[in-house]
Formats: sequence, structure tokens, C-alpha cells
Amino acid sequence: MPAKQPFSAKEILKNTEGNAVSLEQAKNSGSILIDVRSAEEFERGAIDGAINIPLFDGYEKSIIGTLYKHAGHQEAIDKGFEFAERKFPDLIENFRPFLDKSLAIYCAKGGMRSRSIVNLLTGLGVRASQLEGGYHQYRRDTLDFIENFDAKLIVLHGLTGTGKTRIIERLDHAIDLEAMARHRSSLFGGINMQPRNQRQFEAALVTHLASLDQPPFFIEGESNKIGRVFLPQSLAKAMKNGVMIKITAPLATRVKRIVEDYPITSKQVRIQMHNTLLTLQKWLGKDKVETLCGHLRHNRLEELAEILLTDYYDKRYGNMYKRYVFTREISSENLDEAAAELAEFRRQLV
Repeated sequence: MPAKQPFSAKEILKNTEGNAVSLEQAKNSGSILIDVRSAEEFERGAIDGAINIPLFDGYEKSIIGTLYKHAGHQEAIDKGFEFAERKFPDLIENFRPFLDKSLAIYCAKGGMRSRSIVNLLTGLGVRASQLEGGYHQYRRDTLDFIENFDAKLIVLHGLTGTGKTRIIERLDHAIDLEAMARHRSSLFGGINMQPRNQRQFEAALVTHLASLDQPPFFIEGESNKIGRVFLPQSLAKAMKNGVMIKITAPLATRVKRIVEDYPITSKQVRIQMHNTLLTLQKWLGKDKVETLCGHLRHNRLEELAEILLTDYYDKRYGNMYKRYVFTREISSENLDEAAAELAEFRRQLV
């Protein structure tokens, strides 16, 4: 590859046609998805699995946007050219790990940002295409897919600690909502995790749903909100209409699993847990919360977990399960056996 040299953004943008592909074509060809929007745009939502190599940073994009709004289209384009020409040499360095790959480049709408990068790369002999419609088209397709979801579901319900998520992880044809939300859907569910926002969650959800074959699919019964994200209405409806399975386990087993699932790995984690416990005074009272905090402080985690289960979680969710009609009740004392029984149950439904 040639050493750094001056690039003319206007020359690079002369070719405004060709090398456009759909997302399906890009995936079928094994292309790596590159998002050239700003890091802030990428963080708000991106195509699942894409890599972010921004053409403009947030400040530069805001300057261009302000010019477009107040000075006009051409002034904004000229400022974009000015920023881009300074960045092209460094951008090539950022693309260096991918220059021997097939690339699908996208921006917000399949416009000038992605087109300029595609033209730059193809001029250097790189296999690069522009993704049709950009992120906006992907977002529309994502919402359409979710809205039309109506697959039959096998819904696992059970008290906290019965191991529903562990069973889901052992099953094929399963939808692990907590993994996609990066949140365990509990008081301490975000600790040691990096929870996704709504758009990130929906992108991961659609990618997974599209990879599944014949329903019914296993899914864990959840509330309408997991961490920061809400379940799509179509999915919540499918869960409500699904086949209900009750998962059970002895209290001692549930306590053990809770302690395993929420390890205290640092002082910061302990502080987060302490602060979360303080929020329970409304339901448990000041004295009981002080007892819980004492157990946490002295590392009596089994005692802490047992009180949380019996005095908070079981009372909160136990009455709700009384309204459900369960098709089957399965013990999760042995997780592998529970998963095997569920797999056989599904086979009989198919």
C-alpha cells in the first residue's frame, strides 16, 4: 500500500454509483460490516456484529449538521470534504486489519459517508461495497421483523434461583433474553454486566431469532422489562399465549445457585450490592434490610440469599404463578435431566 499522501474527497466522491449490496447479500458473501458513523451514533444502535471505524467524530458531525441546517446543503458538504481530506490517510491505517477481507460499509442512510469510504477503499484495490439504505434501513427492517413475530413458545416459569436461565443455556431452539439484554432481570442483574440499550437489544434479538429454525422455541418467562430494555409487544404476546412450564427446585438448591450466579468479585461490586439492598426498605422494612446488609458485610452470602428469596422474591412472584395454568412441572435439581425432559417435550409438540 502506498505511504500517506494527499487525498481529494471531491475526487473520491465523483463515483456515486455501483458496489451497493443488501444486508442479506453482504452476510451471504461473508463480508465484514463496517459502520463509519460517529462513535456516539454507533453506541446508540448499530447492525449486530458491525465494527465501528468513524469517518467523523461527534464534534465534526455536529458542525456539519449545524451548517446543513443554517447555511445550506453545499456548505455542509464542503465542510465534510475539508474534514475528510485530513482523515483519509489515518482512516486507511484503521482499516489495515481488514484490507484483505470483503467489506460492507454503511453510514446512517447509505449516503456520502459510506460512499466516500467505499470509493477510497476500492481505489486501493480493496473489496468494498456500500450497504443499501444504511443503518436506517436496517432499523426499519428490524422493527418490521419484531412486529411480525408470532412463533409458538415454550415458556419456562419458576421462582428465582430455580435455574431457568441455566436450562435455557443447555437447550437448542432457545431464546436467551437475559443474554441479549446483558442483564439478569433481577435486583442485582446489572452488576458485572454491560447492559444493552433498546436498539442494541433488538438488534441482537432479531439476529438470534432469524437464526432459529422450526418453532416452538424455549424462552424464560420475564416481566416486560429486563434491565434498561422493554420486551417487544409481539414477543410479550407470544409468551403470554405460549405453553407454560413450571420449573421447581428446593430452597437450598436455589440459595446455592444465587450465590454462584452473583459472585462478589471486587469492593465495587460489594458497594453496588449494598446500595441495592438499601432500596428494599419499602418492602422489607429498615430492620430486615440492616440484617441483610450485615450478612453482606460479613460475607454470610447464603443467609443473605435465603432471606431475599423467602421474604422478597417468593412473596413478590409466588402469587403471580398461582394464576398460570402449567402444562407440566419439571424439577431442576438436576439441570441436565431437566433440559433433556424439556427437549423431549418439544419433540412431541413438533
